[in-house]
Amino acid sequence: MHKNIYLALIGIGIGGIGFGLVAPVTVMLLEQNGASSFLTGSVTMIGYLSIVFFSSYTGRLIDKYKVKKILLAGLTIWMLGALAHVFWYVYPILFPVKFIMGIGGTFIFVSTEVMINYYSNETNRGKNISLYVVLLSVGVAFGTLLIWTITIADWFPFVIGSSIMFLVLVFEYFILDDFEIKSVNEPREKMRISEMPLMGLVAGIIYGLFESSIIVALPLFGLRNLFSTEEVSFFLASFVIGGIVLLYIIGHIADKINKFRLLLYISFILAILFIVPIFLSGFGYLLAAFFVMGGIVPAFYTVGLNYTVEKIDKKFMAQANGFFVMMYGVGTIAGPLAGSMMVEIDKQYGYWVLASGLCILFLLFFVKYSDSGK
Repeated sequence: MHKNIYLALIGIGIGGIGFGLVAPVTVMLLEQNGASSFLTGSVTMIGYLSIVFFSSYTGRLIDKYKVKKILLAGLTIWMLGALAHVFWYVYPILFPVKFIMGIGGTFIFVSTEVMINYYSNETNRGKNISLYVVLLSVGVAFGTLLIWTITIADWFPFVIGSSIMFLVLVFEYFILDDFEIKSVNEPREKMRISEMPLMGLVAGIIYGLFESSIIVALPLFGLRNLFSTEEVSFFLASFVIGGIVLLYIIGHIADKINKFRLLLYISFILAILFIVPIFLSGFGYLLAAFFVMGGIVPAFYTVGLNYTVEKIDKKFMAQANGFFVMMYGVGTIAGPLAGSMMVEIDKQYGYWVLASGLCILFLLFFVKYSDSGK
């Protein structure tokens, strides 16, 4: 693999610690402070709203300014946003901080994914994208295991998250080699979203909805069903660790079989897995269920992105990556409110019925879509 792939993988793995720490801690602090489900969901949603606004534009920024500048800008914005979370209890500050931090996250994810796709080909792209998400999941898992630092002081986890991102910023600044997607003489064309494959767009939306809703619904589900803070932390860690163990295997499979069909299989399996918490409520059973879910849910993203890059003209790689992240952002807007409100409707069953139903709809639509020859 090229040096820049290693740097992207190392950077996203370390940075994942901050991602896995800041968001769940914010949700738990708001819940313990008596905030309503609507407020908790809204705070999380606003952080994803900026992804929709800036992700498609990020691809064009990368074409213009190259990857390194955009990545470093994203790391800086996210680092400062994490530190500003020490004022989590001042809602007029928390909402804009979440929005600005989302811009930083968009720059980070689009630029690192462009690096992975640029230095990969059809024989190893699935493996490399999955390895990227696996290492992100490793970082997120470490982050969730640091949630206990909330007991030291409510501001302490945010200082940790900001400090970690500062280390990544320094690391990438000194070591990353910059590169340009387009040649100097190649005209800069604008890609239309209509040129994107439909299944890739929908897979991005579905994953965004699941990721952003689970980060809210899972802590609320655990706390309102009388699990302790430590047990909720284990639920989140189990979900993330599942991605570490299983997702890399799925990436290898994606390089060998039809990705359209693989996404259909993924939606079918998840539709079954999501109803497990409806029938089993023991800590051990839930821990196992979240582990397997965590291994398969991110495949909507990795296989969906792989499928997208495979279908588009490679000169549009950065812009296509931006569109894919934008659709992920569309899903994340709906996710926090949908997740929190479904837990509000029924603290044990509500969210899992919604999640399973979405997978069934995805499966039925694209089976019909395939049968129609589109």
